[in-house]
Amino acid sequence: MRAGPISGIKERSTRDAVAIWIALALAYLVFAGSLSVNEGLATVVCATLGTAWWWVAGRRGGVRFRFDRAALRPVGPALVGMPRQTARVGLHLIKALLGRAEGGATRDRSAAEIAWATPHGDTAPAARAVGLFAASLAPDSYVLTLDREHGTVATHALGDSAS
Repeated sequence: MRAGPISGIKERSTRDAVAIWIALALAYLVFAGSLSVNEGLATVVCATLGTAWWWVAGRRGGVRFRFDRAALRPVGPALVGMPRQTARVGLHLIKALLGRAEGGATRDRSAAEIAWATPHGDTAPAARAVGLFAASLAPDSYVLTLDREHGTVATHALGDSAS
């Protein structure tokens, strides 16, 4: 199964813009956590600016993402691991408040060890983007650099192990 962009770069439609605007507005309201006149105005402004950015940048950007199921695979384990990593970070922060925890650690890994860092084919850009997102989604670690030229991925983690 392949799903391309919402529409082709030159085929932006009003329907797509409305769908993007609604998604951005709902996302803003979820993260705002309250309903008020100020939040409503901020929702309209932010969703409109985000939709305008999508409309303009999408026409000028040259990268087109093509997704398949394999490209989305890293998101599942990242979501499943979030509660455990959130608890680990909470414990680490409590230890830091008590003066018993050190800072995080940076870890370099070979890109050959990480499936999302070295994909091939038409879906490679999407697989790298989704993999990078999933690796940085968990609160315990995030990707600092993906150096494809040298074949390394540098991650930072608060806990004992980097994902």
